[in-house]
Amino acid sequence: MAAKKAVKAKKGRKIKAEEATSQPLKASLSSSLPGIILAAGIAFWYRYHSNGENVVINSSSSSSSGVTQSPPYYNPKPGSWDDGYYSSPVPDLNIPSTYAIIYPNGGIGEPTEAIFDTEQEFLSAGRLYNDLGQIVQSRFHFENGTALYSGPTKPGTHFQWPAVTVGHKRPVPGVVGGTGTQIELETLTEPTSDPNSDPRVFYVHNFLSAEETDELIRFSTADENQYKMRPSTGGTHKAWNQGGSEARLTTRTSENAFDMQTKNAANIKRRAFRLMRMGGYREELADGIQILRYELGQAYVAHHDFFPERQSDDHNWDPLRGGSNRLATVFLYLSDVEYGGQTVFPLVDKLTSEKSEELVRRLGDAPSEEMLKNFVADAGLKTNSWEDKLIEKCYGRFAVPPRRGDAILFYSQKPDGEMDRNSLHGACPVLKGTKWGANLWIWNSCRYSLCSVDPLNPVGELPEEMSAPYEGGYVG
Repeated sequence: MAAKKAVKAKKGRKIKAEEATSQPLKASLSSSLPGIILAAGIAFWYRYHSNGENVVINSSSSSSSGVTQSPPYYNPKPGSWDDGYYSSPVPDLNIPSTYAIIYPNGGIGEPTEAIFDTEQEFLSAGRLYNDLGQIVQSRFHFENGTALYSGPTKPGTHFQWPAVTVGHKRPVPGVVGGTGTQIELETLTEPTSDPNSDPRVFYVHNFLSAEETDELIRFSTADENQYKMRPSTGGTHKAWNQGGSEARLTTRTSENAFDMQTKNAANIKRRAFRLMRMGGYREELADGIQILRYELGQAYVAHHDFFPERQSDDHNWDPLRGGSNRLATVFLYLSDVEYGGQTVFPLVDKLTSEKSEELVRRLGDAPSEEMLKNFVADAGLKTNSWEDKLIEKCYGRFAVPPRRGDAILFYSQKPDGEMDRNSLHGACPVLKGTKWGANLWIWNSCRYSLCSVDPLNPVGELPEEMSAPYEGGYVG
């Protein structure tokens, strides 16, 4: 394989984010008209003068007139690991596109207008993704003016889904839930480059089947599970078999188990890696699935899922400096809850109908003040306790209610590897019923105690298919 590189396309200019579209694929042509006129003029000249390259899709041979065969592209087998990972040709696009608007990984920051005169120039720009999280293989795979997203450029960083806009919903090609239904990703927040920006949070539709949720719940209390249900722990990086089972918190009152061994858990973890568009599955980049049970009144105070950069001296915890930490959480909802049990992000403003009327409607209305007082009393919670104060945030800030079979995806790291302290979140007290859920944590490199060579240099152990930067197009 050739040496990796990430080269910027030639002839570009920075444009402000508001000049580009919030639509899933097309950039706003009207707001960037001067650049587009320039791009179109260059593209026209290039295509129709003697020195240009005129490429035809499905041409079986080259001719002396300068018409060449379109570049081959990779078409993964249905059901394979990389099914849906790669783009396909745009129907009826008979000449290659030459103009795109390129955003940084994750969509944060100023986009760049890029002109690709040749296929080689396009490939030299390094890996590019479309809005569906697919690696774009060729200039025949996007239309002029399309918004594309740069791949990660530093070892230990990974592709992150662009938010686009709150309420934006897209299928994740090639990834289906336990029922065989297409998984859809829905944007819940819009992160920016501001230090006080919202974290990157998505709702994942159709992630689990009823059978998968039931099996996780069953195994959590089964005698054959050596990590079956017991009081929850927190704040420790050590596994239960390393002494972590005694790290209990008064501000985490749930119970939890781990599924480290079943085929059901393995299937779910692989699905999460494919959702994240990781280049493959590596067990050392995932914790065991932590299954949670919250009874009436139980909760978990607002916290981060990542560990402090100086958590211990026997591991490099800082991804900015070649270390590893939790990259993202896929939180699985295993049951419905009539009242309470939301996942709250206390640093994020409550969603308003001005941003997404549909999402506000689905999130539902808060109980009346009188109802909340009765719920608190029935749950045996004290006024002004940490649980009572958390309930205020659960109905006053941004919170996602549980729905069986669905999940939320949120990132603990920013695209450059910096820990996102605005990913603070908590488990709201259950006010009526029982909540079952599960944490699926994905790391950017080998996790604590599973680095086989040097725990002070975890990114050095990433396999090539998961270590940025990447060449453009398909790399076999």
